[in-house]
Amino acid sequence: RYMMEGVGARVIRGPDWKWGKQDGGEGHVGTVRNFESPEEVVVVWDNGTAANYRCAGAYDLRVLDSAPTGVKHEGTMCDTCRQQPIFGIRWKCVECSNYDLCSVCYHGDKHHLRHRFYRMPTIG
Repeated sequence: RYMMEGVGARVIRGPDWKWGKQDGGEGHVGTVRNFESPEEVVVVWDNGTAANYRCAGAYDLRVLDSAPTGVKHEGTMCDTCRQQPIFGIRWKCVECSNYDLCSVCYHGDKHHLRHRFYRMPTIG
């Protein structure tokens, strides 16, 4: 059994979604229950459906901004919309040097869709 950070995270459909209305439809939200492996996660949707999804190579899911209200990442700026500082979750590109996004830009596909990101809910 894999114990990974992310259990309890709220999620929505990701860029590689191919599962129809299994989640209840576009915009519906679910909760990560557990990880079956580093590549597979179990989500319980708010409509009651539980299913396994890909989370490596192909990305069926996206994490909603569930950072504590008021978290402010001093000294950061969203490299797309120029918001300064970033509030909520800071999304740091793993592939690009010093490239950050706010949640609105991250979820709006404002960077290379195949790049991986670190989810930084707290300052650090």
